[in-house]
Amino acid sequence: GTYLPAKLPNFPTRPFPNTDFTLAGLFIQDEISFLDGRVTFFPSLRYDSFEIKAEREALYPLSIPIADQSDSRVTPRFGVVAWPTEHLGVFFNYAQGFKAPSPSQVNNAFSNLASGYTSIPNPDLQPETSESLELGLRSRDTTLFGADLRAQGNAFMAQYEDFIDQVQFGNFGDPAIFQWVNLGEVEIWGLEGRADLTWDNGFGLTVSAAYAEGEEIDPVTGVHSPLETIDPLKLVTGLSYNDPDGRFGGQAIVTHVTQKDESDTAQAFRPDAFAILDLTAYWNLTDAATLRAGLFNATDETYWWWSDARGVAPGASIDGFSQPGRNFSVSVAYRF
Repeated sequence: GTYLPAKLPNFPTRPFPNTDFTLAGLFIQDEISFLDGRVTFFPSLRYDSFEIKAEREALYPLSIPIADQSDSRVTPRFGVVAWPTEHLGVFFNYAQGFKAPSPSQVNNAFSNLASGYTSIPNPDLQPETSESLELGLRSRDTTLFGADLRAQGNAFMAQYEDFIDQVQFGNFGDPAIFQWVNLGEVEIWGLEGRADLTWDNGFGLTVSAAYAEGEEIDPVTGVHSPLETIDPLKLVTGLSYNDPDGRFGGQAIVTHVTQKDESDTAQAFRPDAFAILDLTAYWNLTDAATLRAGLFNATDETYWWWSDARGVAPGASIDGFSQPGRNFSVSVAYRF
């Protein structure tokens, strides 16, 4: 359900009341191998429980209700890895999931009218449950272009009940009202892949990609609509060098993110596709001391992550939601 208080008070307030939040989990797994290790099963069971006990206090708005919650669940999981050839493996995973809401999602009440937004609680927020399937390929003891190759690719699909998501009512400046809610049934599917090449001379190359789509299914009408929280396609390429003697090294990383497809969102502001370059380096001054330096967003690109820009209306302070321009950091770590 959606709870809309008439008005949230001014500062000072707490965004959520003092809360005892207890999470407990127990995980049991076995590993069963046969056919000389070419096939391995991974059966497992997991027990999760949580308890939220909130305490009324003066800094939390007295006009807004607070909620206590508790629940538990036993979820099975099963995985199998098979190697039909010496270098190529196939893996499959099935899992049920259980995700507890956090105290800040259940009892969040915060207003910043100067910035044009308000967060409201949802005392009826329920735990999220899921079922997921994953199928993929991986390699081992493989060479390519004279380099050791490690590669993996997988397809996945997950179905959620009472999916926990943050939704927005209105636009920034109206003010925008944010609340964590249960969406009902949600389906997410996608593809992921990664390959790492490592040469004996210290050079390395990493390429990865992640793509996903998601739909929310209305429990009453059965209408499918895009799940706007899904990030667009992301590609990452990294070229690295690590001194074979372990004295120094560095990496150049290019991250490319595409624009969110117009058919996947009702939001008017869709950040442009972008590519950023990050440069990092390290030098082991001694066996115990390491100097690290990084130049991030080296090309001074103006860009937005979709998770930050989602819900921002055109004409609002769009630049305030962008990522930092060119910046750098230097640090020294000493291990005693």
